[in-house]
Amino acid sequence: MSAGQPAAPRDGPDSAGTWFRRGVTRVEFHVTDLEASLEFYRALGFRVVDRREEMARLDLGGAELILHADAYLRDHEHYFTPHLDRSPRGVGVEVIVEVADVDAVHAAAVAAGLRMVKPIQDRSWKARDFRLADPDGFFIRITSPLRHET
Repeated sequence: MSAGQPAAPRDGPDSAGTWFRRGVTRVEFHVTDLEASLEFYRALGFRVVDRREEMARLDLGGAELILHADAYLRDHEHYFTPHLDRSPRGVGVEVIVEVADVDAVHAAAVAAGLRMVKPIQDRSWKARDFRLADPDGFFIRITSPLRHET
């Protein structure tokens, strides 16, 4: 989803009135340090739209991310509970977030000292992007269409 796109229509509110919307794909990361992850994603421009004790729901122009602290998985059996202490997490998964201005997000990421994996560059598929790793090693690509291609 592009930053600035209108939110998808709601299927109907849950008890909190915020969680369910048609056409929205959410990615959930289980993280070792919720506060460190929140700091990382805020530096990229994500805003916290819901916060609970061990969980936060973030949004960047309609791209939704849920961060869930590991404590829950350590107390409740889940199919990947035995693998929590491996690093990096999410090997083989790349989360792509399309934004309106990749250069501005890149500048903010550099200023925050975030861990870059691939530098910002124009791509043959008519996009400009950079890639970074979050505090748990999840691989994130931030991208925009090339300005002369939009």
